[in-house]
Amino acid sequence: MSFPSRSIFVVLLSLLVSGCGYQLRGSNLGDLLAISFSGTREAPVTFRAIRDTLEESNVTIVAPANDVVAVHLLGERSMRRSVATTDVIDAAEYELRLELDVSITRNEEVLLEQATLVAERVYAVDSANLSGSFEEQTLLMDEMRAELARKLARQIEMVAGSG
Repeated sequence: MSFPSRSIFVVLLSLLVSGCGYQLRGSNLGDLLAISFSGTREAPVTFRAIRDTLEESNVTIVAPANDVVAVHLLGERSMRRSVATTDVIDAAEYELRLELDVSITRNEEVLLEQATLVAERVYAVDSANLSGSFEEQTLLMDEMRAELARKLARQIEMVAGSG
């Protein structure tokens, strides 16, 4: 396929995809401009990821007030378990699981009773490079916290986004 025909094909495909209403999935918190948080000491590292995600959506974190959506971080748990072993019974793969318990209210009205958001990853362990495996685990935990932040933003949008 020549360059001009490839370019035309890409433009036509873009028009077709945009014409059918396709858009990248993300969080759009709509008219929600401010959110308050409680329980941030329950999950301080995850709260930083949540704060960053909300700032990207132009949402401000404020003190509790009337007509402000309040997100309550109730607890965070992380687990690691072996899911595969080598022929000498060493762990070959681990599953990481990060859970965040939250509830959402507005003006004493419960919008979302206690819910658990979950992120999971599986990674291979290199017994010859345990330092590298630990570094990979740390990076995956950061990714999982960012995923939980996006999931929380979608939950907020779903239960409170319409104002």
